[in-house]
Amino acid sequence: MIKGTDQNLGIGWVTKLFWVGFAMTLGIFLLNFALVGFGVYGDGIGYYTPLRSLIFDGDLRIYNEYEYLSHSASNFGGGVRVDKAIPEYSKYTLGLGLVLSPFFALGHFATLILNALGMEIEANGLTWSYELFYCLGSIILGISGLVICYKAARLFFSQTASILAVAGIWFASPLSFYLTLEASMSHAVSQFLISIFLYICIATVWVKQRRQQILLGLVLGLGAFVRPQNILFAIVPVTMIVWGISSRLIKAKKIGEKTPWKEAITLPDITSLIVIGLVACLMQLPQVLIYQWQYGSFFNIPYLEEGAAGGYGGSFNWFEPQIINVLFSGHRGLFFWHPVLFLAIIGLILVYQKSPILVTSFFLAFALQVYLVASWWCWWQGSSFGGRMFANCSLIFVWGLAAFWDNLPWKRSQLIGIGVTLFLMGWNALLVLQYESGMIPSEAPVTIGEILHNQLFAIPHFINHVFNR
Repeated sequence: MIKGTDQNLGIGWVTKLFWVGFAMTLGIFLLNFALVGFGVYGDGIGYYTPLRSLIFDGDLRIYNEYEYLSHSASNFGGGVRVDKAIPEYSKYTLGLGLVLSPFFALGHFATLILNALGMEIEANGLTWSYELFYCLGSIILGISGLVICYKAARLFFSQTASILAVAGIWFASPLSFYLTLEASMSHAVSQFLISIFLYICIATVWVKQRRQQILLGLVLGLGAFVRPQNILFAIVPVTMIVWGISSRLIKAKKIGEKTPWKEAITLPDITSLIVIGLVACLMQLPQVLIYQWQYGSFFNIPYLEEGAAGGYGGSFNWFEPQIINVLFSGHRGLFFWHPVLFLAIIGLILVYQKSPILVTSFFLAFALQVYLVASWWCWWQGSSFGGRMFANCSLIFVWGLAAFWDNLPWKRSQLIGIGVTLFLMGWNALLVLQYESGMIPSEAPVTIGEILHNQLFAIPHFINHVFNR
């Protein structure tokens, strides 16, 4: 391990900093909720409505939920909430709703209490009180995931570096937007589940512990139930097993022993992966059956057909992935919109010699996510604030960023880290302002030049106008 030794802040200060972050996140969310009048919109409606339909109607048909929400939006003064054709079924998975169902239930109890106190709120699963608690659940789980990311970083790196890394991912990555302004989407909860999965992988001896293997399968399966792309994180335990086998072969070769592959592979290696894979796959059966019932076949789900319907030939182009665009273009390029993540990748490279197994596992997991997104017809990720589909990699980014700050060769590296982190947080905040004010379109292409011009000139002018009018 590479765990740092500085204890400059102390546990109390770390806790206080997390509470400050929580307060800032909650404040932004509540302000937006009050101004808009609701918290569930965009893709969030597709995740929310099946849960309400299942609980109140006993089915998964969401037409009436969409109808209600499309008419209720104007009552709050929040504008149009549903601007597309109303579907009969949601193309999104039921997993997010199930994870957040306890918070939805709290919303129901809160509604009943408020009605008993004299407020007139319909207890129908669609009024603002339900949405409020549903989104609060997403935020709480998302921030809990960041706590797990911090703990994962502290296993290897110093306290200061770990705090800087968490702050960077919290407020300078796409995750920040989906913890505040669009908390009803699946990204915060996805991050929470995958952070748990990766933490168990790196912090426990799961190969020898059946309970941990079952837990890994359950968490990975639930993560894939929330967002199917999360199943690709199975590459992490697979890589660890393969690395262990390779290490045994190399060690045997050094001492002159001839050990074939079959002998190097142990029974725990095989059974551990089987247990994880079996549990994770079994947890996908409900959604597979739901899709089969709704669309006649799993292969008819909208995700697999909308690319062809949009004139792109197919939903996935596996042989011509837009990797460079996904990472570097102004059109939601991950590293251009969120430079802090590029530092995280550099950090992984810096500590490869010290933790080759983990770095290789993390790189492969990230690479698979990049390849999947880049192969998708909508590689810019639709109406998206930056690379939203990479929020599930937050623990990898925190770990890499902590490695970066812990391995700077310069003097006063901590001050440099604080300064750079604050700058990148400011960059991200201004980018949110561009996105929300319409300076840049929510989905159409935008050039790097436009983003830079707005950051340097348009936004300062806008802020000056607001405070001096």
